Amino acid sequence: MMSALALLLLLGTQLHAGATAGQYNEANALYRDGDFAAARRSYLAVVEAGVRDARLYYNLGNACFKSGKLGEAILWYERARRLLPHDEDIEANLRFANLVKKDRDPQTEDGLGALVAALVAAYFWPTFNQLSLLFASAFFAVFVLGVRWLFSQPRSGALWLVGILLCAGLSVGSALWLGTRLHHQAQTSEAIVTVAEAYAHSGPDLGQTEVFVAHEGTKVRLVRQEGGWMLVRLANGLGGWMPAEALTRI
Repeated sequence: MMSALALLLLLGTQLHAGATAGQYNEANALYRDGDFAAARRSYLAVVEAGVRDARLYYNLGNACFKSGKLGEAILWYERARRLLPHDEDIEANLRFANLVKKDRDPQTEDGLGALVAALVAAYFWPTFNQLSLLFASAFFAVFVLGVRWLFSQPRSGALWLVGILLCAGLSVGSALWLGTRLHHQAQTSEAIVTVAEAYAHSGPDLGQTEVFVAHEGTKVRLVRQEGGWMLVRLANGLGGWMPAEALTRI
């Protein structure tokens, strides 16, 4: 468990480590003195120097929170949690930050709002994950039917057996590939809204219908990007197109 000003161990050359460690210690001193905005800038400078450490991210999240930058605070707590899962301090601060943000569990609207949300689904074309699941299911179905047919026709020959085994292998391979992609996406394809509010539209254009608004600190799952627009999903499944500049990847 870490304190708000955890000791950071820096790696690299002695000169680089000394310079960066000095800036980190300066940020800690600024934080202790209550100059949270300056502490935030100093912590960010350490991050920009290439340091990747959960304790640094945690302290930066604290400085952002104290500076009134809730979206950035949640972003850095999330990044810290990915590097150091299950840490009590990180989890506690992240929970608290999520409690004070404006958005809780966004819901779709009734009537016209629900209809617009349904129409947005047209933009969610089948992904590689969906296609992988489809192929895995299809290969498995062929495998089951083939085995059943093989046992009913014991003299069908080795060619059918090879085909059935091939379908079984493709089914397992597709399922494994899907699992790998899902694991990778869980680690890399989420973002935090870091502006006061971001409107999601039914298409990648300001002229499209507004579907919902997400406020600072809201976590979204990234689907794909078109130009300066990002197709996102909320935790409740509602989706829409947001300006990419309103989001920061975790």
